[in-house]
Amino acid sequence: MKKSERRMILVLILVAVIVIAVLVNVRNKNNDADDVVDNSSVAENGGEKPNEEIGEFVEVLDDGTKMNTSDKLAETKTFSNYEVSNIQLTESNGQSLILADVKNIGTTKADVVLIDITLLDKEGQEIVTIGGIIGDVEPGQTVQLNSSATTDFSNAYDFTIKISEQQ
Repeated sequence: MKKSERRMILVLILVAVIVIAVLVNVRNKNNDADDVVDNSSVAENGGEKPNEEIGEFVEVLDDGTKMNTSDKLAETKTFSNYEVSNIQLTESNGQSLILADVKNIGTTKADVVLIDITLLDKEGQEIVTIGGIIGDVEPGQTVQLNSSATTDFSNAYDFTIKISEQQ
């Protein structure tokens, strides 16, 4: 192996270690912030976190998963030649997951497309934009959209969806 190849491998390994260290550090900071609970409020609610910490549009399931309950978020949305329905937004162990059915309502096959899902709060302000991919979809066919983020966005009120400009 040439000296330049060894250097390149070493640089790649160092970059990977730094990226992993940063991600672990950020995740630990998020978990530390989530763990802060006012014990007096917990006692008043029979041992559960108070609603303002859980969120207005969140229900906590028996396994601890947070499920979004916003009617606005659950509404069927259309964009381009797609219809998005059966939307679910959940959070478990610091991982937010968006699941939805995506139907090609056009008359031609839709090729792979990058999308932007923008989560909104009750005032219509952007919380975050999460990327996603919709694979090839035949006319009338429905596929499942699965997009995730490593932060808790379970209390979103609504969302918009569009084809990404980064095609």
